[in-house]
Amino acid sequence: MNMQSFVCDHSQMVSPKLIESTIAQSLDAVRPFMSDPDVTEIMVNSDGSVWVEARGEITDTHALLAEHDREIALRAVAAMVNQDLTEGTDQSVVSMSIGGLRFAGALKGVDPIGTVLSVRKHPEPGRRKTLEQLVAGGMLTQQQADTLIDLIINKEMNAIFIGKTSSGKTTLLNAVLGKLPAHVRIGLIEDAKELEIPVPNKNCFLTNPEKGLTARVLVQLAMRMRYDRLVIGESRGTETYDLVRAFSSGHNGSISTIHGSSAKRGLQALEMLYQMSIPQGGGVSIEAARSYIAEAIHLLVYAERRYEPNGEGGFRSIRQVKEIVLVKGVKDGEYEIEPI
Repeated sequence: MNMQSFVCDHSQMVSPKLIESTIAQSLDAVRPFMSDPDVTEIMVNSDGSVWVEARGEITDTHALLAEHDREIALRAVAAMVNQDLTEGTDQSVVSMSIGGLRFAGALKGVDPIGTVLSVRKHPEPGRRKTLEQLVAGGMLTQQQADTLIDLIINKEMNAIFIGKTSSGKTTLLNAVLGKLPAHVRIGLIEDAKELEIPVPNKNCFLTNPEKGLTARVLVQLAMRMRYDRLVIGESRGTETYDLVRAFSSGHNGSISTIHGSSAKRGLQALEMLYQMSIPQGGGVSIEAARSYIAEAIHLLVYAERRYEPNGEGGFRSIRQVKEIVLVKGVKDGEYEIEPI
């Protein structure tokens, strides 16, 4: 199948199996990395060079993925949601999940050299790290692990896990949720299937914004159902107002994640998204917004990703919990926080 099969033609729906086959064929040059269970991220730069992350190490594979194949793969991924890609516009960007893979990329023009593509592989359930394994690997101390279990699992504090992209916040969140007792009923909302919560009484909702199934819609749905805790994979925008409202409505021990470079900055980012997501016609002062957020969010957990020399002339990606912070309230208009 050529590129034109995926461009501006919705008169005939393309078979999902055919699309998946096309993606596989176009990514044949990186097939060994796709099948390697140790590889968690495949990064194809605009010059076609292929880099991977495996066991914390980022390396140049010296493989090349041709521009034609990169574009075919990206257009095929977009075709999964009936999306046309148009160079030089906001419709040249793709971000979506297929099965256990999250694809992100942009056609040539966003980067003038060529099409860029990244594939993140979500670990299979049996390969997801437990809290004990994360402690053994140095991501957090035993004391930090005990603190998270006590505050989130036992005391049912609402928490936000904060970190940069690929900082390990979702891995850590999944490990903490692994300590939930079996009787807890969970409502999980994600835009890609990343979390595996080991409780039997749960529903796992996936967003589909192209069809109007946004995180906001699903949060509102979850609030009408009988869940003990809500887990929102990532707070990105329009659902944040409803997320704060839901966290304040008796769903103790609920959790979400957000991008940020420290616990304090994550809280600031959440406030910004909250203000941006207030329903049209509404208005909340900064003081009131901070009060609502401080009542809804009790705990901030910041995970850092940094590079350290690996002793062999290269660098290793290190993921580590750097801050666990209590949100005590608001004092003199500012958040009152207490590092643990």
